[in-house]
Amino acid sequence: MGHTRYLEAASAAKNNDSLVLHLTFGSERLLLPGDAEKQTERDILAENSEAALRADVLKIGHHGSKNSSTPDFLAAVHPSIAVISAGADNPYGHPSPEVLQRLADLNVRVLRTDRDGAVRITTDGKKLTVSCYVACSETIVTASGRP
Repeated sequence: MGHTRYLEAASAAKNNDSLVLHLTFGSERLLLPGDAEKQTERDILAENSEAALRADVLKIGHHGSKNSSTPDFLAAVHPSIAVISAGADNPYGHPSPEVLQRLADLNVRVLRTDRDGAVRITTDGKKLTVSCYVACSETIVTASGRP
């Protein structure tokens, strides 16, 4: 009986049910929207000021699907670094070219797990240190968003 209820709940789960975290440590801010899509982004925008949404690092929602990271959401968050978690050669084509173009238009540095391997971002509250398992070289980004 309990197993059936678990399967029903699991099948009813949607990307927009994702846990969204906004973390602040010192002057550094990170936004992790899980698999949130357009509707959740609209809700977040409606409930928060742009100043409250600003983040130095944005983990791109829903693996870079075209159904996430809307222009309005990206403009409000205004990240200097975006991380996209997507498997190499995934069947969904993530990240989408549209999302990558939106990020390029905003001059956001993009790190992708399908290309760069695991991405590690650490902070002491004053600067971010970014390193990747495969391709990117270690970079230190100051609170101004400049390497």
